[in-house]
This record gives sequence, structure tokens and C-alpha cells, in this order.
Amino acid sequence: MVSAETYWLVVQLLSLTNVLVLTVGFCLSLVAVRGFAGAPINRMLEPLPVAFGCFVLVNVPWVVFGVARLPGYTVAYSITFSVATLAIVVAAIRGMVLLTERREL
Repeated sequence: MVSAETYWLVVQLLSLTNVLVLTVGFCLSLVAVRGFAGAPINRMLEPLPVAFGCFVLVNVPWVVFGVARLPGYTVAYSITFSVATLAIVVAAIRGMVLLTERREL
């Protein structure tokens, strides 16, 4: 059986890896938005930096503080995660519009 200390070490390492991957995704999404400026696909890419940024903000307290027991964390977590989810939904809808070869809804 794995000890509690080993378990939490693995959780911390995976959380740190998650934040690092999301941060790289955030940087690449900014590059993509700037690189595809003026192209039809840019409408689909615009919400992605917002989503990646929100997901980074949601995951940082786990890495920095271990366990999220900060005052108001639950409310901030809910709002930030909701904004990220909404941005992903907007990107998905815009992607579907792009694939159906329509330019406007």
C-alpha cells in the first residue's frame, strides 16, 4: 500500500505538471490568435486564451498552497471554472459554424 506522504507527493507533481502544460497551452493559444489574425479560423481561436488562463488560475492554488482552504476559494473557483467552460463552449460553437461553412450565425 502507498503511504499518505507518497500519495500527496504524486498529487503535487501531477498538479504541477498540469499547470505547466496549461501554461504552455496558454502561450501557444496567444501565438495562434496573433498568427491567424484576419483568418476565418481566428474566431474559433479567440476564446482559447481565456479558457487556458482560467484553467491555470483554477489549478495554481493546488500547487502553491497544497490544499485549497483559502477564504472565498470556492466562489472564485466556481466563477473562474464557469468562465473557462463558457469560453470552451463559445469556441466549440464557432468551430461548428466554421465547419458548416457559414460565416455568421
